[in-house]
Amino acid sequence: MKRKRYIFGILLLSLLLLVGCSKQSTEKTILTTTNTYYEPVKSIVGNKYKVQSIVKSVNVDPHSYTPTADVSQKVAKAPLIISNGIGYDDWINKLAEANNKQDSVINFGSDVLHYKDGANEHLWFSVSHMKLLTKTLYERVSESDNLNKKYYKNNYHKYNQKLDKLIDKESQIKKDLNEKNAYVTEPLPDYLLKDLGVTVKDNHFAKSIEDGTDPSIKDIKDIQNGLKNHQVDFLVVNKQVHSSIVNKIKQTNS
Repeated sequence: MKRKRYIFGILLLSLLLLVGCSKQSTEKTILTTTNTYYEPVKSIVGNKYKVQSIVKSVNVDPHSYTPTADVSQKVAKAPLIISNGIGYDDWINKLAEANNKQDSVINFGSDVLHYKDGANEHLWFSVSHMKLLTKTLYERVSESDNLNKKYYKNNYHKYNQKLDKLIDKESQIKKDLNEKNAYVTEPLPDYLLKDLGVTVKDNHFAKSIEDGTDPSIKDIKDIQNGLKNHQVDFLVVNKQVHSSIVNKIKQTNS
């Protein structure tokens, strides 16, 4: 009898270990389409969820990214998916629809900011935008996991304080930059510059560079003349982009 009890105990322990391994292997993972949103999402959900970015490299253009079958499987299992939206990562919407996960997607551009396709896609360059995203995320996970609501609330307040410190720094910088004008080589920093009170004066040129099309001769001459005649206060350049036209503009400014 003792031997039978011993064997039963071993079997029960083995079963518990297997169940434990099963829970760990099926831990829920929140997806972000790009690594831009990994840090704010992880800051809110902490150790209650894994967080994984689909596009991890800054050298991969989310517009032209082609998801794999493995990504599709992850989308099918994800309780929540954070996307940029407004034309930046539309492939995630197709994957979500194919896996009946439309309700699991938080589209930053349209759902949170209520922007439409065609708006500037670089939403993360505004701290106020990120505050709205993290608030939406906190509310969403608290609703779906009410037992850990206090945990999420604490994380949300801590992260919100970090964002508030950034806004305070922006306010200090704005004292020097408010009402100044700038040229940008592409619209990447437009939201940040707006928050700092800076007006961008070459939107048409910047959009051409971002779209990979040649700016008009008029746009190039207008910028060169503007720099020579000090019609703007500074030029903002994205070092990641290599362009002979941009190099020409930079030489004008030097």
